[in-house]
Amino acid sequence: MANNNNNNGEQAENKNSKKMVFITSIDDDNHNILSCLNSKNVEAIVVNLSNTKLMNGYQINNEIPKRSLSQLEQQIPSIDVSKNTNTKKRKADLTCVICEGQAIGYNFDQISCESCKAFFRRNAFHPIEKTKCINYNDNVFEVRCNIRYDIKYKCQRCRLLKCFREGMRKDFILTPEEKQLKKQRLEENRRLSSAVINNNIKSENIIEPITINQNNALLDNTRSHSSTFLTEADRSCLSHIQNAYFSASQSTPSASSVISLELASDKMSTFMNTIDIQNFIAIKLINFLREIPEFAQLDDDDRLILVKYNLTLLFVIRYSLNFDSAREIFYDVDTGEPVSPSEEAFAQYCKSLFILCYGYEFNRIAMSIFHALTSIVNKDPIITQLLMLIMIFSKGLSANDDQEPLLNDEKRVFYAQSKYTDLLFRYLMEQSSFEVVIIKMTHIIQQLLKIQKISRDFRQYIKSNVDLTHVNPLMKSLLHLT
Repeated sequence: MANNNNNNGEQAENKNSKKMVFITSIDDDNHNILSCLNSKNVEAIVVNLSNTKLMNGYQINNEIPKRSLSQLEQQIPSIDVSKNTNTKKRKADLTCVICEGQAIGYNFDQISCESCKAFFRRNAFHPIEKTKCINYNDNVFEVRCNIRYDIKYKCQRCRLLKCFREGMRKDFILTPEEKQLKKQRLEENRRLSSAVINNNIKSENIIEPITINQNNALLDNTRSHSSTFLTEADRSCLSHIQNAYFSASQSTPSASSVISLELASDKMSTFMNTIDIQNFIAIKLINFLREIPEFAQLDDDDRLILVKYNLTLLFVIRYSLNFDSAREIFYDVDTGEPVSPSEEAFAQYCKSLFILCYGYEFNRIAMSIFHALTSIVNKDPIITQLLMLIMIFSKGLSANDDQEPLLNDEKRVFYAQSKYTDLLFRYLMEQSSFEVVIIKMTHIIQQLLKIQKISRDFRQYIKSNVDLTHVNPLMKSLLHLT
């Protein structure tokens, strides 16, 4: 009797337990992805842990030191996923490297306060030889005076020398011409957004008669195959896709609930933060794909190949669903609920972070793609989800320099891609005319080509500018950094 009670207790415990997968090593490039794909009932996958940490009752023993999600010296806080907590790390005060006062963030490639930022902007191009130290007659190129925020009269020469010594860069100061160019680019983005929307409206309303005549046969043929574009089976499939996407989003913590809004202590850590943000998106997408029957039926090797080579291209499509075209920011939400103040702040933080790390030109190219995708998708989650499924099943979609392995079951993958392409086409036909759907599908292909290029450029930029030893294991695998 006692044995029966123990067995029942163990079964109940196993039933109610929630499995957590912790990726803490980078020994096997493919093992990190397979750990995500093959784990059952995974609520969250926490990567990049720091040393030894107790989380949710699991003791994680890491022999290799890891950086945390915000700063190298800080450990990641405990996350109780079952309670769906949204507690952020306490924001630490940043210290200005020039005067040791309270900093406001990165200015001219260094952490500084508002006063030192303004001082450097005014004096950076002033010849240092023409300045004099207030305490010493000799004009050596050394910081000899004490430069602190609580000293009223600071030596201008020593303060400027300290700015340069600590790494502030005068080439980061925008000239009037560069400011004007930046303003023109912002205006160009706004015009581009308006132009894309207007072109789509014209495409829906202005169709030349000759085009209609030429496509009548094809249109009749399409209708003959499907008198009603979406069947009950189709609607059931779409419902399953939506539920799978929502479930995956809910089962994984959002990046805004874990990553602190505080600036990292150095630029390399800032780079890591941008990659960590994408790591959370990768986990959500993997959990989503695991619920898709055609994907789940593939063997380990084929699922690994599709995820490793195609998943990062899905990021751009997902971003377009929550893209604010007017403000050019992304919201880390998938529930359709109103954006909270904390999510608003995180969106602004991400925008600043990506511009700081990757520059205005890369950001401008990315924004043009997002504007175009937003006008095509029109914030329709079904179109977005179907596009992501089509892309994940598209063998050879990645413009990667690595030789992509062959699939074991190419026919099954091709069938899945064809199924969701056909479903997307018929879903669009429910909303628009045949001609408009053809135009939209053409625009989608154009944007996919641009996504290929920007994804490849992003990987190359990461390889050239980031210390790869600090990149979390899953993203290192997905970005082919090993």
